[in-house]
Amino acid sequence: MLECVRFLLLLALFGSLPLFATAESLAQKRSAHLEIKPESKEWCSQLKQAAVRARGLDPGMRSYTLLLASRGLQKCAPQKVRATLIDAFMASVALSDADAAKTGLQSAALRKLLRLDESTVVQLMPQADPEARAEIQGAMVERAVDRRDFDRALSLLNQIPSDQDYPYAAATQLILRLPAGHEAEKRAIFVNAMAHDREHSSLGVEGDDLSFMVVRFWRHFPPELVLDAIDQILDHSKTDDTHIAMKASSGPINFDNVYQYRLFELLPVLRELDPSKAEQLSNDPQVQAQLNKYPNGLQSLDPTVRDTPLRKGEEPGMQGVSMTSPGASGKVLQDWHSAEIYQRQENEILKQAGDDPRQAIATAATLPVQAGHTAPRSETLFRIAQVGWKKNPSASKEALEQMADSLKKVDPAMSGRLRLNLGLRVQYCWSDGVELANKMKDTDLARSLLQEGMEQAERWKGVDGDDNDPNRALKAWWPSVALFSALLRSAAHISPQTALELIHKFQDPDLVTLFQIRLANDRLGADEESLH
Repeated sequence: MLECVRFLLLLALFGSLPLFATAESLAQKRSAHLEIKPESKEWCSQLKQAAVRARGLDPGMRSYTLLLASRGLQKCAPQKVRATLIDAFMASVALSDADAAKTGLQSAALRKLLRLDESTVVQLMPQADPEARAEIQGAMVERAVDRRDFDRALSLLNQIPSDQDYPYAAATQLILRLPAGHEAEKRAIFVNAMAHDREHSSLGVEGDDLSFMVVRFWRHFPPELVLDAIDQILDHSKTDDTHIAMKASSGPINFDNVYQYRLFELLPVLRELDPSKAEQLSNDPQVQAQLNKYPNGLQSLDPTVRDTPLRKGEEPGMQGVSMTSPGASGKVLQDWHSAEIYQRQENEILKQAGDDPRQAIATAATLPVQAGHTAPRSETLFRIAQVGWKKNPSASKEALEQMADSLKKVDPAMSGRLRLNLGLRVQYCWSDGVELANKMKDTDLARSLLQEGMEQAERWKGVDGDDNDPNRALKAWWPSVALFSALLRSAAHISPQTALELIHKFQDPDLVTLFQIRLANDRLGADEESLH
């Protein structure tokens, strides 16, 4: 039945293309005849073969690998990109609603397709799950804002049902970009956001919620409207015991529940509009202690949270935010604190490395193999090798060899994002170590590091695939698979043929297809976007 639906959908899409093809999609068709450089033809062939095999994989990996293939096809066969993205989306539709990858895959496919043909996205969106649909509606608003088509952006916002997630970040960008004299439109957007929050309150501690809109724009709206919004936000937060931890220049900030965090955000505004009510609510010593340090709340932490757009070269100043279940925030703060301590120690050791690299290596050996989501010893040893390889290649070789010994001791038996973050650090040490050895012209060392890294990835794969406690994430997102991918990319910088030979030793068709597409994309210069 699903295949029948898919066929009818594709027939409708392609059959009606001449009626609604955008300038972008027509330009893409014209670009299909661009000449491919001779050195790229083999990699285009590899990519196309893998893309054909991808269509035979299970829905999750089919969707993911086709999304990756679409990057390289922009170089090799632009006329196939649109159909590939549609296939990637349709594969994700077949996933269970309980599959954590479904929303991300759908959002990624529709975002990529949005750049080519918005009308096709509109036809596909009813089949997307609600969260993905809301994200793409926000992307469509942002796209209209970027084109300064403010009427279109307003229309899209007004079409979003009240029981659906609201794109607060996109609405914020629209208010920021609307020209002077459009105060009525700005107020209408804010009222619309309040209505959605009333039906479906959100907690977006990095800017995507109603509270951030209050902090930014309260001076633009009638006080009674802003006070109503504050009451609404505080009322919703009273029963949410999510813990929130934030990084700040003077140290971490911890809130035991969402209500405390909302007071930290909103009391500075409330003091301006209703000082007596602000005084009544200022009885939480934990919140008051933070406001004594940061009197303007969020705006003390991040001055870019204001009612004007970012200036050229300016970046948002929020350093890090974590939301955890009750009792877990202490571990987050401890990990942050440990990471800062080891970062300072690493910096001190690196000061030694230029003049006395072997003493720096000896000092690095006293650091722990593993601490929370970091691998201090391995990371510091790599940095020592990186700093001194031109001046003292033998010391850099020693540092890389000791790094490899340390990496082998890292324990992958942990869960959640902690394991993912540690996996990324291990991945960078191995792959960057291989590339540094290759840069040093030490092929034996590069191949040795590659082999040892591949062996560790194989051990990690055993953990990911453990029948008693399997990793239920999409296979492409397993730490072991990410490590394999990084090492194969580094192997290609030694010899592309070496990387291909390693790929074809895998028995798993999911991995062969994934790695072949990634290698082809890399050789074609098709940058890979994050699809997590």
